[in-house]
Parts: sequence; C-alpha cells; structure tokens
Amino acid sequence: MLEKSEQTIVIKRVKKGGGGHHGGSWKIAFADFALALMAFFLVLWLIESTTDLEKMVIAGYFSDPRSLASTGDGGTPYVLDMGGTPLMLPNQGMNPAVVRDDEEPYVEASNELENLEMIEMARLRQVEMLESLKGQVENLVAGNQAFEWFDESATVEVTEDGLSIQIVDRENRPLFALGSSEMMPYARQVLWSMASILEEVPNKISIYGHTDSVPFGDNGGQYTNWELSSDRANSARRALVEGGLDYERFAQIIGMGSSLPLYEDAPEDPANRRIVIMVLNELAEQRIQEGTRDSELNGVAPPEDVLPDGDVPEIF
Repeated sequence: MLEKSEQTIVIKRVKKGGGGHHGGSWKIAFADFALALMAFFLVLWLIESTTDLEKMVIAGYFSDPRSLASTGDGGTPYVLDMGGTPLMLPNQGMNPAVVRDDEEPYVEASNELENLEMIEMARLRQVEMLESLKGQVENLVAGNQAFEWFDESATVEVTEDGLSIQIVDRENRPLFALGSSEMMPYARQVLWSMASILEEVPNKISIYGHTDSVPFGDNGGQYTNWELSSDRANSARRALVEGGLDYERFAQIIGMGSSLPLYEDAPEDPANRRIVIMVLNELAEQRIQEGTRDSELNGVAPPEDVLPDGDVPEIF
C-alpha cells in the first residue's frame, strides 16, 4: 500500500536565454540607434561642408547613377573628386591609335556650371531678386504723392530679359518737351529717386527710347525720330547718373524710333512715345556681351532690310 501511494515528482526546469535582465538583446537595438544617429549627423556635416556645386553633383548621382558612371570623354565615376581620388582616363582600354588627340583627359569643375539644374537655380535667384526690386519701385511710387502720375504712366514687370520699367507719354503728362529730348522736371525727379534703388543691384541696365510715327519736323531728314528716340534714351541715362547710378552700369542705350509701337493699330498715339528701362538678368547680359564680341570680331552688321532706308538707330 505504501508503495502504491507514493507519487513520482517531476521537476521541469525552464532554461532562460539571454541571462534574464542581464541579456544583450537591448545592445543590438541600441547599436542600431547609435549607427542611425551617427549617419544622421554625418549627413548634417556633409550638407554644411559641401559647396552648392558638390551638392548638385551628389543629387545628380542619385537621380541617374549611370550618367556619372559612364562619363566618357574624361569623366570620373566618383560622386565627388576630392583631389586624392584617382580619375578615370578617357577611353580606357581603347587602342590609343583611334583616340582623338583633342579630347581632354579630365573634366574641370567649371564644366559643371553648364548643368541645367545649376542654370535653373541661378535663374530662380535672379527672378527672386528682380521681384524684390519691382516691389521697391512700386513702394517708391506708392509712398510719394508727387509720383501719382507715374503709377498711371508706368508698367513694371519681370520679363524673360529682366525687370522692365516702361514709362509712357500721356497727353497731360509728357515725359519730354514736344519734339525735344529735354526731360520734364517731374519725370527727372522720378528717375533720380529710382537711381538709388537700382544702385542696390549689380545688374547691367539697357534703356530704349521710342517715338510715335508722326514725322519729326521738315528738315530734310537730318533729324528724325531715330535721332530723337536715341537722344531721349540718353537723357534718361543722364538723369539716372545724376541720381547717383554709376555710369558704367549701362549695357545699351538704344533709339528705336517708331519701329516698335506700343499700339500697332494706332501708331500716332502719344502713348507710343515712351522710355523702357530694362534691368538685365544674367542671361540677357551674357547674350548682349557675346553679341557685341562676335560683331567686333567678325565685323557683323545688322541686315539692311531691318530698317527703312536712311533711318539707322543710334546706339550709345
């Protein structure tokens, strides 16, 4: 009976892994966190220490890695060339006999400025600056009761060439004396005040003079609307210089005559007599410089059929 009443006692021991609260699983999670944190601060450091050009190169690599890996023509497969990085030779593995001698072995950093994204960034900065300049001109007019006429006679807008400030003639508020390049005192006063605003930006300035189609006088064609428009544009330039604008800031002073009326269906309208002050953006300024340089080197003259016979615009 005693043997039958005895029960077998089984002790089951559960083996706990990781050493209980002294285990190391939390260390793995902490290591991942520390690694992510280090990578985050590394990215912050790179953003702070790299130039805009290097940032654009990095962005271009992640947008299209193949374009950087197959640079050809002397490119480098590395995202950034920090000086100590070996450059890939152009046409590596090709027979030297078929490699052109005029191919450059390396791509200089300045070539990256031709990147479309860099050009777009520069254009947006120019637009932002010109929009700010436009606001200053509008505030100048709004804050002075003596300039109320200017608000009705002027149009200020940002165009593809820069900031255009167009001031037109009104029957009761002409910019110049009739048939003369003498600027009215109230118009000169506006340009004097405007000069201090234009002085704040480094952009070059072009001024265009326009007239209506009414023939100027009866002097045998000795003094026409071409000469008058040129003299009026130059009078506007002198007024800006008198107001404090550096005389070297001007890129072009052009007389357009009556060739580009504001109202084509009414070429004799007084509003066609106007002055356009163009604050050029970098691209427009570059086009003017390249055009002038090409004309000087190649002796290129404007086509004769652009203007009427005997009427040639004067450019100062």
